[in-house]
Order: sequence, then structure tokens, then C-alpha cells
Amino acid sequence: MERKLWYRRPAAAWEEALPLGNGRLGMMVFGGVETERIQLTEETMWSGWPHDNDNPACREHLEEMRRLLFAGKLTEAEALCKKYLVCKEGSGERYIGPFGSFEPAGDLFIQMVGVPITDSREYRRELDLFDGVATVSFGTTVRRSFVSQRYNVTVTEIVGRERMRLKLRFEPNVATSSYEKDGNIVACGCFQGVGASSFCTIVSCVTDGGEIRVFRDSESDGVFLENTKRVVIYTTTATSYDTENNPETVCRERINHAKEVDFERIYADHLATHREQMGRATLSLAGEDLSHMTTDERLEAICRGEQDTTFSELYFTYGKYLLIASSTDSRLPSNLQGIWVKDKMPPWAADFHININLQMMYWHAEVLGLSEQLTPFFRFIEDLAKAGEKTAAVQYGCRGWVAHTLANPWGFTAPGKDPSWGAFSTAGAWCCRQIWERYLFAEDIEILQRYYPVIRGSALFFLDFLVEDPQTRCLVTAPSNSPENHYLDPKTGEVHSMCAGPTMDNCIVREILCIAAKTAKILGVDEALRNEWEQTIAKVPEIRIGKLGQIMEWAEDYEEIEPGHRHISHLYGLYPGTDITRERTPALVDAARITIHRRLDNGGGQTGWSAAWIVCFFARLFEGDKALSMLKHLYKTGTYRNLFDHHPTVFFQIDGNFGATAGMAEMLLQSHENIIRVLPSLPTEWKDGSFAGFRARGGFLFDASWRDGRVTSLTVHSVLGHSLCVFCNGKTYRMETDAGKTYAIL
Repeated sequence: MERKLWYRRPAAAWEEALPLGNGRLGMMVFGGVETERIQLTEETMWSGWPHDNDNPACREHLEEMRRLLFAGKLTEAEALCKKYLVCKEGSGERYIGPFGSFEPAGDLFIQMVGVPITDSREYRRELDLFDGVATVSFGTTVRRSFVSQRYNVTVTEIVGRERMRLKLRFEPNVATSSYEKDGNIVACGCFQGVGASSFCTIVSCVTDGGEIRVFRDSESDGVFLENTKRVVIYTTTATSYDTENNPETVCRERINHAKEVDFERIYADHLATHREQMGRATLSLAGEDLSHMTTDERLEAICRGEQDTTFSELYFTYGKYLLIASSTDSRLPSNLQGIWVKDKMPPWAADFHININLQMMYWHAEVLGLSEQLTPFFRFIEDLAKAGEKTAAVQYGCRGWVAHTLANPWGFTAPGKDPSWGAFSTAGAWCCRQIWERYLFAEDIEILQRYYPVIRGSALFFLDFLVEDPQTRCLVTAPSNSPENHYLDPKTGEVHSMCAGPTMDNCIVREILCIAAKTAKILGVDEALRNEWEQTIAKVPEIRIGKLGQIMEWAEDYEEIEPGHRHISHLYGLYPGTDITRERTPALVDAARITIHRRLDNGGGQTGWSAAWIVCFFARLFEGDKALSMLKHLYKTGTYRNLFDHHPTVFFQIDGNFGATAGMAEMLLQSHENIIRVLPSLPTEWKDGSFAGFRARGGFLFDASWRDGRVTSLTVHSVLGHSLCVFCNGKTYRMETDAGKTYAIL
């Protein structure tokens, strides 16, 4: 089974370093020989602070914006939107000011002083995905690093056959390091701004003897570890975000607790916890054993067009690993870079984009049995809903709550600085679909009870915000846009983005109203409101087909400026939604195919997340070979040497990793509309293989093996005891099940 990334040389750049994490703390291990660099991060290490971002001038001019849009005066409408359909001046600037940015804690440098290096060919750097351990070995020295979930510390063990002399130095991002007599390195500081967080990082070590002493020289301060064969280095970082606890006190308690416990106990606990999560859902693909090649060599071979079937298995496992490493027991969900960040001012502030990116990061959680990883996502939506109530009232004069394209840990729910990308008012409603998915997979009533106010508030907002289109008499969102695309005004030839009732909005609005009505019925509440939601659903526009046979993106069949645009928002109903299906809407399925190929023919899928979304589209269309072709495109054009997703403007963005993993799961198992399909989109190249522990909606766990493209073994475990309908090998199998029992279908 593909479970390791490995290399024959140290990382030459951040994008080659190996990521470790426990959901709260992150490490990037470079694997240097003479000097090891380990970058440290903590999920709440955010600059910025809570701030009033909502713009009341928007509400005052809302009716005028709508009047101009419906009158076809697009230039005037857009000018008004750019002036008022935005956040308060100065409140949406990332990196500086109240919006803030995710930032690294700093870098730990471990200098191996005088360690003999026997032969460079002995060097090996690897990340064992099932163990969650990064190992660097060379000469007589072995370094192992991991992040303990229970003790909330990073751990690096260095073992040598001969006595070692090490020099430790920590370079914090926004603080000054101090060195204590016992060898502890302490770096505390505070971000600038009223209400900004304070933070602390502590580095401490335990040796098997020898001497620990602080040094100060002309270059830098640090700690010397003398005459030791083994050292264990612990680090931790804490901030004051969302807590009154002193970060330094928290760090000292964690470090002291870890040092009181035997290293082997911490290590064994880590392995048991991590392996259990990684083992819940597995994939094996038959193919040539290329484990003798390094990961970067395999990636280079794929770029040359060589076949490597099992690389997809490795990439799938990596996507599962990254979710566990970035979301387990965390306070915040995975941001645009997970919990790892290269720069002090990362692209997009490494914030929470909710016009697809954040949602995509959790598409694979349910099917891979990692539902607890959704907890920080749900909690974040809950926080957004509270902040978004004010935005709904101030910006639009509506009940309920709303959030737009950007979000941060400080409750930013206002539109962005430019409505062409920042005024996506259905973003928060899209987030709510994952709550409903949790119910579909496990019928978790407690989840619905806790988060019904979030669902209810979102659906309530659209009861107030929707407006009647004077031409169609349908209820639409206005003003709005189709993320983040532009079109040509057929009358003037001018480029615009603002519109009324784009297809994506219609799909999401119809979905949130359905979810709210169904949830209210299940919980036996809000009967009058439920009736109002159901009546409103019938007035939301349906998906339409345009003059090119494509799914229309806007209410008018406009010409796009970028026919190969990275966003394919109008196919929301195909994936992740279910408005477009082969059984119910065959004409829309054909139109969806035309839409996808039109994008691809014009250079679409150029970002990692966009390519991953297209993988999901092809999987839902039962076109496995095309899905695999898009995966290979992602490997070739959007993957760094450490398999991080590569955004085309040369930076890391984790959504492509997660979206591709979700797409692969969708190729192998689909559970929509009360039927479960096994291998619905199996590529020809994946002719032999197996998967185990895949979850399906309705409370089922599936194990399957196949040979020459046909399933040879299929078992299902029924968690809830529902009726089962499975389509496999061209046949439909129906059966009644009992909760807790396992059945052999083939």
C-alpha cells in the first residue's frame, strides 16, 4: 500500500518540506544534514482583531441597484455596487489592519556540530502517512518528528551512534527569543491592534546526559547540547485567541507535562491515535511497484507522460492525511494553506474563502469516515452566523444571517472591497450544506438540533433578500455575481460582473430552503416558516440551457470574457449539488458536458482546486477516464515535490489536494437519490484494486475488490438498519438490513 513520501536529498525550498500536524500545531520539516530547519505554526496565529466591517450605505442604495439591474442599465448599476456593495472603507484590507492574516510562529534551527556524514547516498527523508512521522536519516544519525495530539506538542527525537554536539536556535516571526538557564527557548509577543492576540512559543529538550548550556555570540543566541547520543526536542505554541488563558502559562504547562512523560509513551500514543484515523478508509490500486523511486522522481516521470497507477493511491492517502493533520480537534477549520504557511504575508492572507475553497476542503470527510474533522468547520459556520446577523441587518435590512466571499477568525462577514468577487451572498448558505450532509450520512439528530439555528437563519435571510424579477416573476438574488466571472453587455460591449439571479445562486438558494424545510420537519418545529420556505422554493428559477447547448451561467445568455475561467459556478447543481442527474435531467447532463469541455477547450482547470472540481464533475457524470485524465493534469501542472497543491501564481493552496481526494472517492462510490453505486466512474487504468471503509449516505460502510473493472467482492455494514439499494456490475441489488450487521453482496 502506498503510504510514504520519500526523497534522497533535503528540501531545497518550503514547497519540498514535509508537513506534520495535529490540527492545532503544524511543522514543516526540511531535513537538512548539517542544519535542520523546522518551521512551526499554530492554527490561531492570526494578526488582526474584531472590527465593525458592515456598510449601512449599502442598505440605503439597495433598491436603486436592483432597479438599474432590472432596467438593463448595467454600467450605472455596477458603478453603484462598486461604491456601496462593499465593506466599510479600510476594513477589508488583508495582511494589515483588522482583517489580519495567518502567520507562522517561527523557525527552529538544529545545527549538527561535528556529526560525521559517511556517504550522501545514505541520506533518506520520508513522511510515513499512516504513522504521521517524518524521518531523516544519514550517516550515523536519525531524526524523527511528529506532533502529539494528546499532549499538544511537536516532538523531534535525534539519535546518533556517536556522541553529538547540537546547537539550537529559534527565530520567531513576530517576537524576540529569550534563553533560560535550563535551556528553554521562550518567544512571546503580541500582534498590533486593539483586541489583537498575544502568543508564545517555547522550545525545550531532554537529553540522555551531557551538558545543556545557553550561548550568545556575535551572530545569534541559542542553546548548546554537548556530549549526547540522544535528544528529544519539544515545542509548542499558544495564543490568546478565544481564551483568557495566558499563552506563556499554557505553553509551560504543555511542555512540563510532556517532559514528565516517557518519550516512548508519547510516541506510542501518537501512533495509535493517528493510525486509527488513517485506517478508517483505505484505497489500493494494482500497478507496477515504483516504491524504489523517490516521490519527486515519480512526479517527474508522470510529467513526462509515463504511467504510474499507484501514484493516485498515494495522492488519495495524502489528501486524507492532510485533513487529519489540519483539522483534528482544532478551534478553526483548515484555512487556504491548512495549518502550514510559508510567508508572514501569505497569498489571500491564507484566509477562509467561502465561495468554494473552504467547502471543498471538507468534501471528502464523510465518505472517508472522518466526520469529527468537520467539528471545527461547523463551529466556524456557527460563529459566522452570529457575526452575519449584523451584516444581514446593516448591509441589507434583512433578518437571519449572511456571509460573503471572505472570512477570517474575527467574524468578517461583510462583502469584500470589490463586489465583482466579494459580494457572493450565498456563500454562507453553501456552508450549511455540509451540516445536512452529516445528517444524510449518519442521521445525527443532535447535529441538526445544534445547528438548526444556523440553517434557519440562512434560509430566513433569503426570504427577505430575494426580490421578484419583473420580467420572469421569479424570485432572485440581486445584486449578485457569478464567482468570480465577467460577461459582455450585448448592448454596449462593456465588461460587467454584477447581475441578478445567477445560476449558482439559484441552486444554492433552492438548496438551503429545502434543507431548512426538511430540517424543521424532522425536528417538528417552525411549521408556518416551513410552509413559507416550501412556497418560495417553487419561485426560484430553474437551471436553463443556453444557445451553445451549455448550462447558462447568468439569467441572460451572456458571452463570457474568459470562456476558460477557473470558476465553473453554474455547475453547482452537478457537484456538489444534485440538481443535475442522468435519471432526472438528462438534457442538463448533456449541457453540463458541453459546459465542461468548453471550459477545458479554452484552458480551464488551470488552478489546482479548479482541476479538482472538474475531477468531481466527471466522476458525477460517470466518465472515469476523463476524471483520471484531469487528475493527471493536476499532478503535472498543479503539484509541488511534496505533493502540495500548486496554485499557478506560484504558491501553495490546500483545496486542490482535498478536492482531488473527494473526486477519487466519488469515482469509486456514490450514494445519491437513495441508490448506492459501486465503481460508477472507474477509469480503465484502475482495472484492479480494492477499497475498504468507504461510507455511503444512509449509514452504510462498504468494502469492495475488483478485477478487470468488475467487482469481485462487495460487503456492506449497516449502521442504521435502513433498506439498501446498490447498483454494481450492471445489476441492482435490493435488501433490508438490520443495524449493526454486515452483509456480503458479492
